[in-house]
Amino acid sequence: MVIVLDLGNTNLYVGVYQKSALVATYRTYTDSEKSIDNYRDLLEDFLLKHHFDLQCFDGAIISSVVPDLTAVLKGAIESLLKLPCMVIAKGVKTGLSIRIDNPSELGADLVADAIGAIKNYGVPCVIADLGTANKLIVIDKDSNFIGVIIFAGIKVASKALSRSAAQLIDISYICPKSVIGKNSADSLNSGAIYGTVAAIEGLYERIEKELGYPLKKILTGGNSYLVKDQIDDFVFDDRLILDGLLEIYRRNGGVEHE
Repeated sequence: MVIVLDLGNTNLYVGVYQKSALVATYRTYTDSEKSIDNYRDLLEDFLLKHHFDLQCFDGAIISSVVPDLTAVLKGAIESLLKLPCMVIAKGVKTGLSIRIDNPSELGADLVADAIGAIKNYGVPCVIADLGTANKLIVIDKDSNFIGVIIFAGIKVASKALSRSAAQLIDISYICPKSVIGKNSADSLNSGAIYGTVAAIEGLYERIEKELGYPLKKILTGGNSYLVKDQIDDFVFDDRLILDGLLEIYRRNGGVEHE
């Protein structure tokens, strides 16, 4: 068995693979105050809840965009499972051709997304990853990672708006029946959800025009469930980054016993 972990600014997303099948997932809030022991206990509770034998794990891999917590989470996994944990960083083989100005700027999560998309869907493709930030990742027809579009995530943007305007309220992120809101809650929910959908669809049209050919469209990320029923022609895949992490683990000689 292999455990894969994606540590983001808002959430920690965990998956367990057995015989190449994703058999369990867990998502919790990222907490910079937690210690190695705290994360060890949290992960142990998750694994034992699913009746996994901790001695049967073959390996682990982490993608992280929270540098201060990377070593903490790595230490928690290694302490719990008594095996080395791979971290996506310089020197880890991904097989991804990165054609951007400064490849060292590219987040590990975007690399894992790209690997998962290329493996599962082929190229060219656009990946809309909705989390703390919304990211549109572009892979061209030659399998090159050629760039990303980043804008404020749904919850980040709406909370910033509520804080900045005294008469605006916090919202539920429930999609209203009508695009045109008749009250404050529906108006804000419409802007958050339909506005995000319109941004993704509009940006995709510009990407396709710029490249000159259509691309496969994939929707993923912790907040993708908020818009998945409102967006056309995007394949919803909430396990994409986990699949990408498993593939990178394999490309680096990771062991998997049946």
